[in-house]
Amino acid sequence: MQLAGLSNSWEESQKAREAQAQAEINEVHIAQVYERNRYQALQAQAEEEELQRIAEFSDAEELSERLQTLRLQNETLTTNLNDAKADFIRADERANNAANQLIEVEERLQLAQHERSEKQAHFVDLLAAYPVEELASAQQIAAEGKHMSASQRLLGGALREADIPARKEQLEGIYRDAYNALSRTFNREQPILLEYGPDLDDQGLVLFLNENKCKAVELLELLSERIEMQKMLLNQEETRLFEDFLLHEIAEAIRTSIFEAEEWVQQINQVLSGLPMIGEHYALQWKPPAEYDMSKLGSHLAQHYKLLRKPTQVLTLEETETLMHAFRQEIDSVRLRQQESADINFMDALEQVFDYREWFHFDVLVTPIGGQRQRLTDRVAGTRSGAEQLFALYVPLFAALGALYRSAAPGAPNLLALDEAFDKV
Repeated sequence: MQLAGLSNSWEESQKAREAQAQAEINEVHIAQVYERNRYQALQAQAEEEELQRIAEFSDAEELSERLQTLRLQNETLTTNLNDAKADFIRADERANNAANQLIEVEERLQLAQHERSEKQAHFVDLLAAYPVEELASAQQIAAEGKHMSASQRLLGGALREADIPARKEQLEGIYRDAYNALSRTFNREQPILLEYGPDLDDQGLVLFLNENKCKAVELLELLSERIEMQKMLLNQEETRLFEDFLLHEIAEAIRTSIFEAEEWVQQINQVLSGLPMIGEHYALQWKPPAEYDMSKLGSHLAQHYKLLRKPTQVLTLEETETLMHAFRQEIDSVRLRQQESADINFMDALEQVFDYREWFHFDVLVTPIGGQRQRLTDRVAGTRSGAEQLFALYVPLFAALGALYRSAAPGAPNLLALDEAFDKV
């Protein structure tokens, strides 16, 4: 409506300017007519005086007729002159009125332009209040000075004058619903953000009084910066944790345990090699799988077990970063599982992560006399007799027990208990 009023004011201003210009032209024309008539009157008067002078020496009757004619001309010219004066006065009045109207219209135009500028600035501020995608595109158009195009984009196109009241009522209804929804959300979330001093004004704008009256999006940016700062500090603390504890303590413990397990396997194989077997020899092989299942806890660390075999003092910077990254992946996996299932205990999950025993598996190797060593699989075991199958299972088991007893203190009792599963032994 205000744009329509502004347009009407502009049209009135143009009409007033045109009327003033026409009045000025008429004024000049009337002034010319006035001067011409005055000149003719003076000329007639001069002729009359000349004729009166000549009349003293000429025919009185002829001169009288000529004088009468000149008097009539003089009266006509005088009348025309008076009419021209009156027209001039009226034209001057119209010109003055048009000038006054022009001044008034220009004042209204300036007022309307000022009001338009204020509303356009307010419109731009509202677009920037909440940087959502729809408002951002309209804001970009408004930044180019195309405020009408920006508003039409939000309204879905240009509106006819007759459609404005209904559209206004519709938008007011949408605004009330949105404001009520915002109020409910504000009241629900206010306790969480209480330390920032949230406040909701009548225009639906949320300000945070304890943060220099910043808007929601500004607080979001501020909190994002603080979160990044905290992440940086946490990363520094996390790095120290990995370097001081995980790499030096846990990794060293895993390294020691792996070496002990490998030594134990060697002892088992020594026991097996000394047994008086007939026709074949047995051995155990402790090795990692060909490929780890990365969905299981500990798999990220397990695939770098060769690095864990090294003392931490000889690890390169790249190797240290590789292990730290693997530790982070394991901890992130534990946290993710906690989010998916709240009953998961963090410490129990960490124990599973660092359980190096799950990183390897045992293979039983059988070497016939004069033959090639082969891994004992279900298929290979199926070709053997029942006694050979039991022998292949029990001999490595008892050899492992024998190697375990060797690690006991001298004089320690060697106890062995068998249940009914071993009744055929």
